[in-house]
Amino acid sequence: MYTTKSNNGHNYAATYVRIFDDNTVQLVSYTTTVIEINPEGWMSVNGLYSRTTIKHIGWFMRERGMSYYTAKQLYLDNKEMNVYTGEIRDRA
Repeated sequence: MYTTKSNNGHNYAATYVRIFDDNTVQLVSYTTTVIEINPEGWMSVNGLYSRTTIKHIGWFMRERGMSYYTAKQLYLDNKEMNVYTGEIRDRA
């Protein structure tokens, strides 16, 4: 079970955040899960997609004190980052 909310007050954006009971957080743009943060804090970026989705990623990252460029670099390097510790590792 999860709850959804619009992304940072952008009520007309085709994006939302899913928060599951186990504290997994997902950024969903249109119907695609773009970013996922698992309960241990490991964030993975599944793609950058369209110009609009890039804006959604930027909103999501800023809400968490990070920048779009962090997400972009994680995707390009096929890495994931722990949002609690800042540790970076290869994607599983």
